Amino acid sequence: MRNIYSIGIDFGSNAVRVLVLNIMSGEVLASSSMGYGRANAGVYTSKKNVDVARQDVDDYIESLTRVFAKLKEHESLKGFDWRSVVGIGVDATGSTPIPITEQMIPLSNIPEFKDNLNAKAWMWKDHTSEAEAQQITRLAKEIRAGYLQRCGGKYSSEWFWAKVLHCANIDPEVYNAAFTWVEFSDYIPALLTGVTNANDIKRNKCAAGHKALFNDMWGGYPDTAFLYQLNPDLIKVRESLPQKTYAIDKVAGYLSSVWADKFGLCEGIPVAMGALDAHVGAIGSGVNQNTLVKIIGTSSCDIIVGDNSAQDIQGVSGVADDSVLPGYLGIEAGQSAVGDLFKWFVVELLGEDESIHTKLISSANRLKPGESGLLALDWNNGNRDVLSDSNLRGLIIGQSLHTKDYEVYRALLEATAFGAKKIIDQLETGGVAIDRIVCCGGIPQKNSLLMQIYADVFNRPVFIAESNETVAVGAAMAGALAYSSISNSDISLDALQKLCCKASPVKYEPNDVNVHSYEKLYEIYLKLHDAFGTMDGNVNLYSVMKQLIHIKNSIF
Repeated sequence: MRNIYSIGIDFGSNAVRVLVLNIMSGEVLASSSMGYGRANAGVYTSKKNVDVARQDVDDYIESLTRVFAKLKEHESLKGFDWRSVVGIGVDATGSTPIPITEQMIPLSNIPEFKDNLNAKAWMWKDHTSEAEAQQITRLAKEIRAGYLQRCGGKYSSEWFWAKVLHCANIDPEVYNAAFTWVEFSDYIPALLTGVTNANDIKRNKCAAGHKALFNDMWGGYPDTAFLYQLNPDLIKVRESLPQKTYAIDKVAGYLSSVWADKFGLCEGIPVAMGALDAHVGAIGSGVNQNTLVKIIGTSSCDIIVGDNSAQDIQGVSGVADDSVLPGYLGIEAGQSAVGDLFKWFVVELLGEDESIHTKLISSANRLKPGESGLLALDWNNGNRDVLSDSNLRGLIIGQSLHTKDYEVYRALLEATAFGAKKIIDQLETGGVAIDRIVCCGGIPQKNSLLMQIYADVFNRPVFIAESNETVAVGAAMAGALAYSSISNSDISLDALQKLCCKASPVKYEPNDVNVHSYEKLYEIYLKLHDAFGTMDGNVNLYSVMKQLIHIKNSIF
């Protein structure tokens, strides 16, 4: 049988990656990435409000066009027959809703709005909508408790309806000019397949279920009576949304002649339904009912799938039908800052470039757990889970006049590990069995100290995905499924995972001595977590500094 290929297009926070996957062998033939060129690595911020994070749709499109041209020059693709590409898959960050006209024009492309940040794409890490998220949570508790059962008990400022409602509240001109709002992960497939009317956009189950309260149990998106009580203007958006959404094994449409010419591909090849980047990365890392995948990048996203018994898990980002593997409930949790936290320390506080990570890791690796006397909370960008509160902020406690930069760096690494363990504990309390943990993304490949800390804090082995491109691989797997659905081939997701999802030979085992130390530190972490993150008035922090000093002194 001839070799056939699928293309995965992965839109991350600061760059787009395109990858060519051999569907028959699971081999990655080539890949290339291109950073967004506008603003600060593609992100528009505001000095007046640190929670603003917006992006320009044209930046996405320009970067995609450039990266395809770059990919075609790849050494591995010389002589490659582009007619053998039979499918395309797309993922993107989310919730990243874009206000558009009925004719599919992003509002930021309209002259009167070109400099208005509210007319751009509202990036996933935009946290300006916290008040609206709280309003949605309060109303759901009163009249639609079922909504909260599927989103961990709280609605987040990172999600679709909070952002749309915030725009309605602060910028009616932009809000009224938009016919609808479309997720980034739905906009790109619609663009590639030549959709020119926003009513014809097919929406993906992944983003709709996890970020926009979509569920077939209550008829799709939130009902008009609920939205009317939030703001009557939301009815306009609700009426622009379809009654049905689709999983990644379905076809969004077929590559238009315009984009076929740009890419040098065959017109009419199937484009899979889009999905959120982390969920696709989990697929590309071998997620299943007992395997938790941690996608670690600027933030982290934890993905596992479950059966129908996993309906109501508090403190996670959501539980949605068919959002990861078709036929299963997708369960999502995560942390708002991981790589971004380390970058903040290096760039903003130390004033260094990111090459200093290597030196900091080497110095921090010489420390024993607790030796620095420091403990941190990883909330510099708020807490995604289990507290779902973007108004929380980071903390480093235990500093002295002798504290070194690498000691703070290690405390930040440990803080992300403690936050990750809190999520694991929450999942297991909710009845989710976790037998295996696989980490993927650039950071697990580069930072062995962080992965050893994770293994020690979790007290279980940590596996690393062999590929550092699991998200793009997952997107390409979706493209293969789109081809399979129209060709009556026997390509299955299970078979693709067996071909593509391999663990690295490197595995991190917990160190018993370190585990014991981290158990003590984690107890103190939980005190800080509850004292600053909950309304529990019984938490007394008097002993915290004394305990940290005692742990530090016991090492020597």
